[in-house]
Amino acid sequence: MQRLGEMARLWQQKVGQEHRLVRWTLKPEESRMYEGFCRLEASPHGALDNLFVFFYTPFQSAGEYSHALMRNWLQEYDENVEQRRLLADVGITGEWNVSTFRDAVVGNRYELCDALLLQMIRGYRDWLGMPSSGFVLALLPKEMHSPAEFNRWLHTWMKQDIPDRVQLLLFDHVQGNFLGETFEEYQKHSCTLLHDLRMEQAVREIATAGAATDPQAAFRECLFEMGAAAAAKDRPRLEDWGEKALVLGKKSGDDLLLATAFLSYAGMLFSFKAHEKIESLLDGGFRVCRRGVDQQVEAMRSLLLQYYAYRGSHCQLQRRRKEALDWFMRMGALAQDFGYWSQALSAYYKAFVFARYKHFDEQKAAAMGRAMELTERLSVEEIMTGEYPFMALAFVQKGDPENGALRLVVEEKMGNVFGEKWRETVEELEKNYTRHKLRQVEAQSMAEE
Repeated sequence: MQRLGEMARLWQQKVGQEHRLVRWTLKPEESRMYEGFCRLEASPHGALDNLFVFFYTPFQSAGEYSHALMRNWLQEYDENVEQRRLLADVGITGEWNVSTFRDAVVGNRYELCDALLLQMIRGYRDWLGMPSSGFVLALLPKEMHSPAEFNRWLHTWMKQDIPDRVQLLLFDHVQGNFLGETFEEYQKHSCTLLHDLRMEQAVREIATAGAATDPQAAFRECLFEMGAAAAAKDRPRLEDWGEKALVLGKKSGDDLLLATAFLSYAGMLFSFKAHEKIESLLDGGFRVCRRGVDQQVEAMRSLLLQYYAYRGSHCQLQRRRKEALDWFMRMGALAQDFGYWSQALSAYYKAFVFARYKHFDEQKAAAMGRAMELTERLSVEEIMTGEYPFMALAFVQKGDPENGALRLVVEEKMGNVFGEKWRETVEELEKNYTRHKLRQVEAQSMAEE
C-alpha cells in the first residue's frame, strides 16, 4: 500500500491534462503493482481524481482491438451486478444508451469501432453525470502476441479526436521499452512514469518479520543474506549464511526446507566456480528430493526438476556440454513422467537453444522432436505463453519428411492458436524472447572459459 501511494503521488506530479497517452515503465515482475494501481483507482478507494476503467482484454490485432474492448465493456455493463448496485447507491439508476455500440460490436464493424470507442467513453461520462471529469482507460492485455501491432493500434488511437481529459494508460517493461517509439513520436501528448518501487526490499521486510522466533522467517533471512553476499562476490559471507541455512533446514525436520537450502546454496556458489562444494550440495539435495518424491510429497517433484536443471547448468560451467544437454533432456523426460507438460517443454527448450548455439544439430533435433510430441498435451494458454511456438516454427521450417504427420499436427495447432499468419507472428515474438535466452546462453558460455 505504501508503494501504491508513491505511484499515486508520482501520477499527480507528472501527468497533466495535455497528456493523452500515459505508461508505467516497470520491471516485468512488477506488473502486479501496475495491476494493483489500476484496480485500486478503479475502485471507490482510489486516491486520484479521475474515473478509471480497467480491462484485461486480450490483444489479437490492431484492426480488432477497439472492437474487443467495446465487447468487453458491454459484457461488464450487462453482467456486473455488483457495479450496478454501487452505481444505484449513488443515484445512477437509469440505463446507459449503448444501442449504437452494441450494433457495431454484434455486426463486427471493426473499423467503425475505433471511432465509436471514444464515443463510448463520452457517453459513459455523460451517463454518470460526469461529462468533464478526467477519464482513464487503463489496459493490461492478458495476451499480447505482437508489440508492433499494438503500437499500430496506438497510432490509430492518437490520430483521432480524443475528448478532453481522456487518457489511455498502459504498462511497459523498463528494459523492453516496447512502446518507446510511439511515446517519442507523441511526446507532447504522452507521459512516461518511471519509479523504483523497491519491491525486493519490501518483500524482504515482510518475509523476514519475526525471524528471531519463526524458523521459516529465519530461513528466509538466510536466503536474502546469501543473495546479498553472492551479489557482493563475498564467498566467505555466502558460505557462512549457507551453512546456517543447512543447519536450520536439518533442525526443522522439514525436508522441503532442507532441500531448498541445498539447492539455493549450490546455485549461489555457481559464480565462484566452487565445483567440489557445488557437487556435494547437489548430491545432498538430490537425496532429500528423491526421498520426498518416493514418499509422494508433491512439492518435492518440482524441486527435483530444479536439481536436474542445476546439474545441467553445472556441467555447462565445467564445459561438459554433451553431459549438460543430457541432464536437460532427462529433466524433460522426468517432467513428462510427472505429467508436468509445460515444465517438460521448458526443459526441452533449454536443451534446444543451447544445442543450437553450440551447433549440436543432433541434440537440437532431438529436443525439438520431444517438445513437439507434447503438442496435444499443452493447453492453448501454455502454447501462447510458453516456448512452444519458437520450437514449432523451427520444427516446421526444418521439414523433416520422417516427421510429416507430426508436422501437420503442429501446423494445425499453431494455425488454430495464432491464425493463418502464425509464422510471421512467431518470428516477431522470437526476436525479443530468444534474444534474452541467447544472452543467458552466451553468458553461460563465457563463464565456461
